[in-house]
Amino acid sequence: MDLKNEINKPVNTKKTSILDIFKGTSKQSRSMRSKLMLYLCCLVLAGTGILLLLLVAGGVFSESGTRLEQYLQVHLQNQKKDIKERVDLFTTNGIDLSKRLSGFLEREVLSYPYDIKSLDNNEVELRKMQENMYLLLESKLHVTRASGVFAVLDTTVNTSAPGAEHSRSGVYLRIANISGNVLEDDVFLFRGNPNVAMQNKIQIHNRWNMEFDIQNMDWYNEQISADNKKNLSENYLWINRQHLEDTWENCILLTIPIVGSESGRYGICGLEISSLLFRLSYPKYESKYGDMVTIIAPTDQGKLLVSDGLCGSQGSSYINENEDLFIDPGKTYNTYFNEQGKYIGIQQPIDGVFDLQGRQWSVAVLVSYNSFKEQERYEKLVLVIILMMFSLVMLLISFIISRRFVKPIERGIENLKTEDFYKTQNHSGIKEIDILAEFLKTKEEQYKNKGGALPKEVEELFDRFIENSKELTSSERNILGYYAKGHEISELPDLLCISLNTVRKHNRNIYMKLEVNSKDELQIYLDLLIRCGRINEII
Repeated sequence: MDLKNEINKPVNTKKTSILDIFKGTSKQSRSMRSKLMLYLCCLVLAGTGILLLLLVAGGVFSESGTRLEQYLQVHLQNQKKDIKERVDLFTTNGIDLSKRLSGFLEREVLSYPYDIKSLDNNEVELRKMQENMYLLLESKLHVTRASGVFAVLDTTVNTSAPGAEHSRSGVYLRIANISGNVLEDDVFLFRGNPNVAMQNKIQIHNRWNMEFDIQNMDWYNEQISADNKKNLSENYLWINRQHLEDTWENCILLTIPIVGSESGRYGICGLEISSLLFRLSYPKYESKYGDMVTIIAPTDQGKLLVSDGLCGSQGSSYINENEDLFIDPGKTYNTYFNEQGKYIGIQQPIDGVFDLQGRQWSVAVLVSYNSFKEQERYEKLVLVIILMMFSLVMLLISFIISRRFVKPIERGIENLKTEDFYKTQNHSGIKEIDILAEFLKTKEEQYKNKGGALPKEVEELFDRFIENSKELTSSERNILGYYAKGHEISELPDLLCISLNTVRKHNRNIYMKLEVNSKDELQIYLDLLIRCGRINEII
């Protein structure tokens, strides 16, 4: 059908073969299916690219850091809330313990003017005092769920004993075999008169001593000689991680001075949180970015002083508790590092918690840097794979759509090529093709009514072609008839009972006589002559 439209186009005045008339458009032509497929593929790829840019701009590829920061924030808030409640509980009960011990000493043990040194070398009074203090200390131990409670008095049972200047009387109760539920664990006497243990039916610690050795207790001398005018709420201190003498355990201490009514200081009392208790109380939090570890420690000059604090259970995020961590602040989270490793986390200060050097303590939640990066790489890979699968699926859908869209069009075009399409007035089911068929049918009828009129240049080519056909032999004319019926060269040897070489020889003669250069050019002449009803002029 396109041939008829081309026939109506002006032809160059130069001598041109009819094949040249149609080559100009056929060189650049592509199938409708390939064009549609190309357009859809470009659309899919462009859409994927735009989606990728939007994901990058929207921070999806950095979303792992955002999600990790959210996990850290939630976990930190939960841990800080619990730790702050415990700190407040310790502080309140520690201050109450100090007040009760002061009142007890002035009411039951000391005589005015309440000089604690009056108890030096008085073994009987010191024993009774310790026995009477036991119930108060034990109650605070269980109420606070601490790992230990103590009261150190600035007196000693024997001032003449070796090292008496560093020896102080008092009671130290500790929990043995600490588990998750401190209330169910046994109480041991760590420091104090053994009669206290016997009277209260508790065991004596295997590292028991009669009195406290303050030689390694710098905080004791600091607090015992501090400003007496301060309130107890201003005098308590959190003592950095200490090694309990003669044991394998470490702990942090809350210490409060025992202040008399005349502002004199009788000693120090306090509560203990052991490293074991802290690990049991704050287990690791398993997240997809690795195990989150809870740490409480003072901060100073861009460092988290882990060696002075306590760590919860660690799991895969191993942290050396004896190595401090440098802090590299970030927008959403901090990076913590030392020679042992690198971590990601966040921290917040704990109100009211200061050590002897005036450094504020903080709660930190950390996760292994390597674990986070491994998960981040995995999430990015999954996202890239999803995008690739999306693109492949869309390309497959594009192929199917283009195939289903173009197939009926191709079928309609093939039907247009048949001679009986116009006679039977078949409908392709595609409106545009049916309109085109109707148009071509009308045009064909117009051509027939006009006697098959053709453009002057094409008419001259036809006339010369018909005139040249008179020179054909009967054999050559017979072959030309087969070509007009649509047969191919390869079919002629069987149809004519001659060899292929003979057919080719006849073809060369036909091309020379009819002034055509190829089988395609010859076929165009034949098709046009058939369409115009003039084929009988040469066959």
